[in-house]
Amino acid sequence: HKLSFGEMSLNDDDAVDLAPVQDTPPRTLDEFLEEAWCKKGNSREIGLGSIFPWQYWFTMLACGVANSSDASEILCLSYILSNDDFQKKFIRENSWSGGFLASTVFLGMLVGGLVVGALGDSFGRRPILMFGLVCNSVAGLLSSVASNVWQFSTLRFLAGLGIGATVPPLFTLVTEIAPPSKRGAFVTLCASFWMVGSIFVASVAFFLFEYMKCSWRIFAAVCALPSIVAVLLVGIAVNESPRFLAIQQQQDKALDAINKLALRMNYKDASKLYTRSEVFYHYPNGEPTRHPSKHFAVNSGQYVIASIGEGFRDFVKSTLNVYSTNLRKNTLVLQTIWFALNFGTYGILTWINSIFAVINLQNMYYNALLFSAANLPGNVASAFFLDRIGRTYMLGITSLASAASLLLFAFFVVQRTNNLKYQSDTYNASGIVISACCFQAFSIAAWNTIDTMTSERFPTSIRSTGMGVCAASGRIGAMFAQIINGELVQDKPARILIVASFSLLVSAAMPLLFYSEDFTKRGLVDDFRDHGGKYYEEIAPISQAGGIRNDETYLRPKSTVRYHSGISQNNSLT
Repeated sequence: HKLSFGEMSLNDDDAVDLAPVQDTPPRTLDEFLEEAWCKKGNSREIGLGSIFPWQYWFTMLACGVANSSDASEILCLSYILSNDDFQKKFIRENSWSGGFLASTVFLGMLVGGLVVGALGDSFGRRPILMFGLVCNSVAGLLSSVASNVWQFSTLRFLAGLGIGATVPPLFTLVTEIAPPSKRGAFVTLCASFWMVGSIFVASVAFFLFEYMKCSWRIFAAVCALPSIVAVLLVGIAVNESPRFLAIQQQQDKALDAINKLALRMNYKDASKLYTRSEVFYHYPNGEPTRHPSKHFAVNSGQYVIASIGEGFRDFVKSTLNVYSTNLRKNTLVLQTIWFALNFGTYGILTWINSIFAVINLQNMYYNALLFSAANLPGNVASAFFLDRIGRTYMLGITSLASAASLLLFAFFVVQRTNNLKYQSDTYNASGIVISACCFQAFSIAAWNTIDTMTSERFPTSIRSTGMGVCAASGRIGAMFAQIINGELVQDKPARILIVASFSLLVSAAMPLLFYSEDFTKRGLVDDFRDHGGKYYEEIAPISQAGGIRNDETYLRPKSTVRYHSGISQNNSLT
């Protein structure tokens, strides 16, 4: 393959010295996405399709529906656990059964996020995302016909496995295909579909349980529909991340993917599309990070075994790289935040309907619908402020407000439980619903922030692994919350709220006490040894012929920098 760069004509063997020294280096992937989004040099045609980039928004819609399917499968358990028929047949007198059932979902999410989701750095974001959605769909449908608590728990574990496998590649993919200046807004858009899933579940519960008096089995089957729809939409509208393809040394596929993405944004000027020279400038030829097929026939059993073995080795290597010197502090801080947020939020979300039932709050399903709708102001606020005030301050403010809301929630629960005569029951009931909705709004804004922050903080080569490791830490926190809250919900519901509020205070303090670089409106880093966007003088040795040893990162000296994608020398956008 012969490549031309200006007046240079090079073969593959010379590809490591692809680009001549230029005053203005070729556009990075981030710069091109920003240019395409801002429509610079765009020759538009008249018509709605050319004015509004509906194809790009449809891609984001598909990613959002995938996230809503996760919300549907997680939150449906809250309504099932509070269903009288389910309690009589499955939980009976064993208070531990409810906590055990709820924890199996998060155990599945732990395994799925840590092991399966992390394979997105080896096999690609899209294939792992599709696997998670299919697993979620099948397990969700089968759980509606479970005949005992053990079958139901096993199927909820598999549903959790699918959810855990979905989250890391989903937010990694959205982060990598969004323009830097709007990355926070698009990740928030994707995350906001959690609200769509929660409102869907609440509406279905309100209709099936309150009016139709249907069985929980029908409810469980209907709640699997978002996952099925997501499989179809992602299959049609979502392509592989061009950044992932580029670091896998699939430059031509990366070029095709990035230009398709630009065209979906209505970037019509063909003369200004991304070029092969720009791809090879930033991602020179080298040994791919994953190549089990080079030794075996594609359809052979040896290939399958080799792929699994290669994937496992990649998983171990990527997980170790997450704790490398450059990233260790960053990873540990994020893991602590994820643990605290999961403990404080999922510990409430799973049991919110049970809390409403224990304190005899009327119109439980209606109040649950209001609770789900409270996601909207949180999503709007995070979409508006996240790219303006930055991730660190946004997370601190929203987590602190969530904790305050839970303390207020606990106060009204105690008041209602004690039935104080000098305050009307309506007063306490209204206070409970309002404080619960405030908690939901602030906590969803905190989740939008941590999803964006985590996906930005890790380099492309281990981004999905980093998301999986952090999400796994969160699932451990959620599992502890289910076990503890399952014991407290019947007799001491206020204690659940107080403990969760202290957990959220931890998530508010961590980013402020252990501040690290904020990536708001900045370009993404591609390699874990280039974390922070700094140009290293020399990481990998250069041979006399200009070649480079086969290494997993392919960093170059400053004079021939290629394998990372900063926006500019200071790696920032204005």
